[in-house]
Amino acid sequence: MTDVPPPENPERAQATSPVGIPRIGVAPVADKSEQTTPDTTAPALHSKTLLVDAPERRLRRAEDLLDLVLVALGLVFMIILAAYAHATTTGVTQDVQNALAVILRRVLVFPLQAIEGLITFTVPVAVIMHNLLRRSWHAAGQALLAGTGGFVLAWLSLHALDAWGPAVLASGLTVTASGTARIGISTVFATLAGLLTGAGERRSSSVIRYAWTAVWIVVGLAVLRSAITLPGAVISILLGRLPGLAVRYAFGVDDTRAHGVALVRALRRAGIDAVRVVRMDRAPDARAWMVETETPLGYTERVRETPLTTPTALDEANPAPADDAPAADEAPTPAPASEPPSPVPPEDTSTITPADDVDLAAVLDEASSAALTEGRLSAHRLYAVWDAAGVRRDVTVLDADRQVAGFLTTLWDRVRVKGLSPERDLSVRSAAEHAALMTLEAGRAGVRTPALVGMAEADESVLLVTDHISGARALADLEEVDDDVLADLWDQISRAHMAGLAHREIDSATVVVDDAGAVWLLGWESGETISSELSRRVDLAQLLALTASLTDVDRAIAAASGSLSTQQLASIAPMLQRVVLPAATREAMGRRGKVLQELRDALVDLTPTAHAEPAKLNRFSPRTVIMAIVGLVALWTLLARMNIEQITDAVTGANVWWILGALVFSLATYVGAGLALVAFSPVKLPLWKSTEVHLASSVVSLVAPAGVGGAAINLRFLARKGVPTAVGVATVALVQVVQFVVTVVLLIIVAATTGQSTSLTLPSGWVLVIAVSLVAIVAIALFIPKVRTWLWEKIEPTYRQVWPRLVWVMSNPGRLALGVGGTLLLSLSYILSFGASLWAFGHTLSFSTLAITYLAANTVGSVVPSPGGIGPVELALTAGLVTAGVPSGVALSTAIVYRLVTFWIPIPVGWLSLQRLQRHGDL
Repeated sequence: MTDVPPPENPERAQATSPVGIPRIGVAPVADKSEQTTPDTTAPALHSKTLLVDAPERRLRRAEDLLDLVLVALGLVFMIILAAYAHATTTGVTQDVQNALAVILRRVLVFPLQAIEGLITFTVPVAVIMHNLLRRSWHAAGQALLAGTGGFVLAWLSLHALDAWGPAVLASGLTVTASGTARIGISTVFATLAGLLTGAGERRSSSVIRYAWTAVWIVVGLAVLRSAITLPGAVISILLGRLPGLAVRYAFGVDDTRAHGVALVRALRRAGIDAVRVVRMDRAPDARAWMVETETPLGYTERVRETPLTTPTALDEANPAPADDAPAADEAPTPAPASEPPSPVPPEDTSTITPADDVDLAAVLDEASSAALTEGRLSAHRLYAVWDAAGVRRDVTVLDADRQVAGFLTTLWDRVRVKGLSPERDLSVRSAAEHAALMTLEAGRAGVRTPALVGMAEADESVLLVTDHISGARALADLEEVDDDVLADLWDQISRAHMAGLAHREIDSATVVVDDAGAVWLLGWESGETISSELSRRVDLAQLLALTASLTDVDRAIAAASGSLSTQQLASIAPMLQRVVLPAATREAMGRRGKVLQELRDALVDLTPTAHAEPAKLNRFSPRTVIMAIVGLVALWTLLARMNIEQITDAVTGANVWWILGALVFSLATYVGAGLALVAFSPVKLPLWKSTEVHLASSVVSLVAPAGVGGAAINLRFLARKGVPTAVGVATVALVQVVQFVVTVVLLIIVAATTGQSTSLTLPSGWVLVIAVSLVAIVAIALFIPKVRTWLWEKIEPTYRQVWPRLVWVMSNPGRLALGVGGTLLLSLSYILSFGASLWAFGHTLSFSTLAITYLAANTVGSVVPSPGGIGPVELALTAGLVTAGVPSGVALSTAIVYRLVTFWIPIPVGWLSLQRLQRHGDL
């Protein structure tokens, strides 16, 4: 075993811990030969900082609005649960009561009402007095207002439910106490919940936190002694939370973000001895302050060791004699108490005073820089900071309230768009750590991005300090973007992608150029360290669109060709759509016209293998959501009126022969569609082949909205027959326009020849008034130039496609007659198939009523863009028949049979046709 030499200075080794902290009760003894003069270069604790910032104000937080929505949804859920799960909620309440009833009788000494009354009285008084003593007048006022609102809302709900509420809901909330039944909604609980919600959040004050605990205890006791049901107790709390959150959002809450002294102290913890801090993002009413603080640099102000005994301070000038030294096995005798040296400063006496003698305009002008990415969407607070050495830094302050807003936006994008929304955490700390990781990874990959200098946390904010780019200018602010800048920009993105990084927010604010003409990439907080292929394609599309909007299409593609392969260029075309572009780029694209389409066309010319059709990234559009909600409401209303016995009788008595007849008429529709395509096609097409193509389109209708699948198959068929794409699109559009015109003309003819529209009763006077008003509004709107321009922009593409083909067809009367005849056969076959489905159940309608019911209902049902019209079409047909006087059970059965023979049964045959056509090269 090797001997370990003793330490050179045993006293020193014993006096310190392994990490260098003085041992408790032992004073370090320094050797005289090692004594040096004190270090006078260490930064002083006392600092003065000029701060230019917006004054603190009350905030309307997105978090409160989100809570308000969630509480409203929770209230609806509890009402439904109380109404339709009465047995379950009653059973849960009884289980809780039975399990604890015996224990409560034995343990609780005081009556439960006395405890509840004491807490009910104490909680409001404690909360209000707490706010008054802290001089939080706003919080006290909001608490009283919210408590009053909770009481009023609960009182109104209680009496409205008692007077007009459904019996099933009232029975779910009714409790019986002292032989009297009453609805279990507590105005007391609602008042307490409103008062505590209006007073602030649980994390803002221990008083509020303990008060909420007491309230939940009272609620639990009330449920246990059967004074209220469990759903009633939760509903009461939610009724109080609603006005409380509404008051908090309406009047705002105290700003708990890092401002003033807290901001300067956070900068010093990040290692920045700031002498000037200037707010750079949008900050109305910016003012100047002078902040004085004694905070040390770095995270040292809380590093404190609490000794059990006061360390001994040895008098080095008069050392003790050697023989007076304690033995090795004896503990040293503590010296009289004295103030030990410590890195912890005395109690901080930070102050902030207005600096009215500062030229704000000059300070803001000097601090202005494109490197701060001013104007970026959902940007955090941005500051320019100068330290004591005159070095400038850029500081981004991430705030919790803005992080919540960004999280909600991202959450909505993730639901609406497939795979394009960046990962964003609800925690501001996690977001800051992700931004720091992305910055460090980008720097490691060799991408020019400001280096991360430090981070700090203060209150509900996190600071990121980065280097400043001298003389940075935004790419959009350059007088001319030369080819070297474009090449450098593509090189930076290539470096990031080679390292597996994706930026995901490339716009004119995140790309800057320094004094030397070098390109820098900013704003990595939305990026990915382990990126997917889709994310990298989004980067390429965003960069190509950005450069095209700043230069022109040819230069943008030429610059991209210098860094990308042919396959990479081909992959950009499907991603060139507005949904993947940042807002700034979309605005620039709007000013430049149809830049995206020009880029797609240029990429197709450059790379013939590229697919010009945009990738389907949107899961749904707002129009889809609205129509789906309307359809669900209508379906719920219709099903509520359905008679199940009537449906059963109708199905059991159905005539099979008429159902087979409906199937034959359904097959005739494919012949009519084939005739129309043969008539309008610029090349000769066989009728059987065209009919089979339309039969194959029934498979595509399963995944495409009604009418879209057939058009896509027809276009593919024409392309295989040598028809140019532009002519094929015009031909398919002409077929659809003729079908629409024939449908409208058929409706008019049927109404005119019968002398009445249908046997249906006329709408009520209010309906007619609304219809006439809508027509008048549309007519007046057409007199507005902007409306006419917008309408023409929507119609012009179809008009320019269809008009040349229509002129050609008009010059060939035979083709026109064949096309109109085929379209007429298509419509009549559908009407007869619908009629045969109705006749199968023993009910008849006049042909005019049948035709108008089918044509109108099918058109309305096809408006909702569901795959194949599944759902909306059945609903519209059923509603149309019910309106025509057919019993609801028969109407629903008719709609189901009609959709069975016209949509579902042809699918297997269509799949076989699709396979055969693909084998023969026709599709």
